[in-house]
This record gives sequence, structure tokens and C-alpha cells, in this order.
Amino acid sequence: MRTILVVSLFISMAYQGFAQNADSSALLAAKYFREADSASRKQTIWPQPLYGPMLLVDPQTNMAYSNVPDSGGIFTLQGGVYKGKLPKDLIIANTAIRWQNRLWTVVLWPLPADNDVRLNLMMHECFHRVQRQLGLPDRSPTVDHLATMDGRVLFLLELQALKKALGKSVDQRKADLANALLFRQKRKERFPQTFPNESVLEMNEGLAEFTGMVAGRPQGSIHQHLDTEIDSTASRQSLIRAMAYVTGPVYGYLLYEKFPGWTHTVDSSSSFSALVEKYYGVVLPKTPAKAAWDKLLKQYNGDAILLSERAKEDKRLLQTATYVRYFTQQPVLTIELMNMNIGFNPSNLFDLGSLGTVYPTAEINDVWGKLIVSSGGMLMKDWKIVTLSTNDLFSQEDNMVKGKGWQLQLNKNWRIERRDSVHAVLVKEEEK
Repeated sequence: MRTILVVSLFISMAYQGFAQNADSSALLAAKYFREADSASRKQTIWPQPLYGPMLLVDPQTNMAYSNVPDSGGIFTLQGGVYKGKLPKDLIIANTAIRWQNRLWTVVLWPLPADNDVRLNLMMHECFHRVQRQLGLPDRSPTVDHLATMDGRVLFLLELQALKKALGKSVDQRKADLANALLFRQKRKERFPQTFPNESVLEMNEGLAEFTGMVAGRPQGSIHQHLDTEIDSTASRQSLIRAMAYVTGPVYGYLLYEKFPGWTHTVDSSSSFSALVEKYYGVVLPKTPAKAAWDKLLKQYNGDAILLSERAKEDKRLLQTATYVRYFTQQPVLTIELMNMNIGFNPSNLFDLGSLGTVYPTAEINDVWGKLIVSSGGMLMKDWKIVTLSTNDLFSQEDNMVKGKGWQLQLNKNWRIERRDSVHAVLVKEEEK
């Protein structure tokens, strides 16, 4: 934990989270809790109250501020909030967790200085705490076809159609919404195996981000916010897990402006396509002939999108070859996932098709111990198997194993066993 010797030099930076003393941090946490409580009371999106047990946690120290006492007596009351250090085996991330037989909203400390961004984040994570009570499971598959050029192009065209719809009055949106659904339908036809994952992810992260936006931002700022999000999507490093953070708020708000109570009708099987057809009366058009299709693409900035995505495709193919070589043609360590908790960045995942998904950074707790990947990445297949590169060798001291860009803290009776010159596995020794 940092020493607090120079806090007076940095107190003006408190909202950026720099070198706060204990009292100012507690007071700031109390302010954030009041903001979240107020935003939750005002929202009408969901019948379930969003605000509840919340932890604001410094991931470097595991020091946490809570709005309620814990049942284990870890926290002490300070500055109107409860303060204590969380156990090391908890995954610290923006999420919802079950701890001490209670569901908690978790938000990383320091929180964003911008009021709208901060409330958006807190309300997003508050949704995750209650979503199962709303009948919305927290399933988060990757949408692998959005790593391909064709998938990305069709997705970006859909967003441009939605942007045009947002810029029009509610009763003038049908044509652009129909075209947006057409681009979506084309993805369904082109990628039938993985397309259903779009709706699964949207009914989880998409609804969470829509909730965060509507409950956390002034209504007058939302259209500009959505335009900015759409315009920045093409520059995102990865869309295979991040797509719903865009489509959820965009479709959600289009529906909200037409029928504010639309969220009260959704369940885990809902889709934005069906909801738009229902509330806007949109009829999905047939795919036009080539000349009309080309004209449709131009209408939604298709030429610029294609040019940009072709350049990205060359880089993606090079990165794919690098990762394939890294994880399949060089020495590796394979770890079976048994009862894991995971934290990761959803914005930088990389699809390797049938091999799995590369997580450039991640943190996993499981029965065998704790894995931290800080660079280089790990390959995960079906949430069951993790593969780590050991090409640059790895060292082991007691129960700590270190490789290039990763470290593995093993629990008692677990060890690494080499199967051959390129394959090693994590195994459990039989207890004596």
C-alpha cells in the first residue's frame, strides 16, 4: 500500500485518484455511493432497484470502500463508509461478485473523474448485480465472426444506418432501421453458427450498458454520446466481446424513445431485431440486387468502411499467424479450468477460430491457484482450457511459476508435469 507522505501536493487531483489520504478517499467514496443511490432511485428502466451492496476497490492493494458492513468483520466504519482489505483470492474487476453469501457490485478505484462516465459505469455494474433477478442470465460468449473483415464491414454498416435513424424524428426512422436490420440479417446468413451469440451478448452486456447510459447520463447528452460511440467503433481493437457495448445503448435508446417501457418485456431469448420490428413496425426488406446493394452501401459510407477494413484485415491475418505459431508450434503449458473466476479486458480479445480466443491480459482464480497474464496473452478454449506459451522458458520457486508475461501461484499439491519437449500440463498430486 502506498505511503501517504506527500498527499498535500496532490490533493487537488483527488478526483483523478492520485495519492488521496484515507479521509479524503472515504469522503469521495461516500459521495459516489450517494450518486449511485440517487441515480438508481430515479431510473424507471427496471422494476428491480439497481443500487445495493457495492465495493469500490483499488486493484493494486485490494483496499475497498463499501456502502454496507460485511458479515465477516473485515470492514470498519470510516468517513461514513466501510473500509477494509479484500482477500487476495478475489478477482478484482468491474463486475458483480458473490462474496460472503451476498451479491456485490464491484467498481475499480479510482473511479472516472467525469461525472457522466462515472455514473454510467456504476449503473452498468449495478445492473449486473440484479440481472438474474430480472430473468437475464450473465452469459458472455464471444462473437467470433466480428473478427473477420466481412463481419466487421456488415456490423459497421449497421451502425451507420442506426446513426441516421437516431438523427431523425421517431416517426421518420423506419427506412434506416429496416436497412440496419438488413445488414444484421446478412451477418446471420453469412455466419449462421456464431450469429446467435450477438443477441446473447446484447441481452447481457448490451442491456447493462444501456442501463448505465440512461440511468447515468443527462437525457440531453445521450444522442451526442451515441453518435460518438458509433463513430469510434471502427477504431476499436476488437469487437468480438465489445460489440454489445455499442449496439445495446443504440438499439436500447431507439426503442426507449419509441416505447420507454420496452425493457419490461425482455427476457434472455429477446433480440433487438425482433424488438425493433415489434415496436417500430419495421418489415425486414429482401436483399436487393447487386446494383441496389452497392447503392445501399454508399448510402451508409460503405466505400470508406471497406477501404479501412481491408487494411486492417492484412494486419489481422499477420497477427493470426503469429498467435497460431506462438500457441501451437512452440512449447506450451496447458491448464484445465475447473471452478474459475476470471477478470479480463473485453475490448482487446483476439479470435483464433477453432483454436479458441486469445486474451492479451487476464486474471484467473481456480482450485489450482491464481494466474495473472500481464502481456503476451493466453489462449482459452470454450472456457475450459487455458494455454500459455513457455517458449521463453519459465522458472519456479516454491509455488510461484513465472513465464514471459505471466505468473502462476500454485495451491498446495499442484505441480507442472512435462509430457514431452513441447507440452506441459498442470496436475494435482495425490494427497498422502
